[in-house]
Amino acid sequence: MSRIAFTAVCVLATSFACQGTPEARKPEAPATQPAAASAAPTAAPVSAAAAAPQSAPYTIHIAAGNAAAGKPATSVIEVRPAAGFHMNLEFPARLRVSPAAGVTVTKADLAKEDAELTNEMLRFSVAFSAAAAGKVTLAGLGDFSVCNDTTCKLIRDEKLSWDVDVKP
Repeated sequence: MSRIAFTAVCVLATSFACQGTPEARKPEAPATQPAAASAAPTAAPVSAAAAAPQSAPYTIHIAAGNAAAGKPATSVIEVRPAAGFHMNLEFPARLRVSPAAGVTVTKADLAKEDAELTNEMLRFSVAFSAAAAGKVTLAGLGDFSVCNDTTCKLIRDEKLSWDVDVKP
C-alpha cells in the first residue's frame, strides 16, 4: 500500500471513529423498533425501544423490565449492528449506569465481561431495585464498536435514558 493510500485510510478511519454522539435517547413506542425475540430471555418483554439515527450502523433496544418497589428488577440494553456490520468483539464495551434518586443498581459500571457479546449483538443486563412505586428514569453512557469489511465505528459515551414504571 502506498504512503498516500495508507494516509487516506488513516484519515477516513479517524473521521469515522471521532463522530459525535447523539443526544440522550429516550425509548419510543415498541412499534417504532421491534425487538428480537431473544432480546430479554430473563427480563420482561420489550416495553420500549430506542433507535440510533437512520444513518447509524446500529440500533439500540431497551427492555425496561417489570419492577416492584423494594424488589430486584432488570432492564436489558441491547445493541444490534445494521446490515453489513457486526459487533467488534475486541473492543472494550462498557455501560456506566446513573440511576435516579431512590434507585439502587447492583453494578453501576458494567464491562465487556458483564455483557453477552456476539457478532450479532451486545446485551447488558442492568440489575436494580427501586425504593418506591412510580416512574423512575435510569440513564447511562455506553461504549461499543461495530465494524464492516472496511472500517470500524467506535461509539463512545452513547447517551441512553429509559423510564421504568415501578409498581407498589
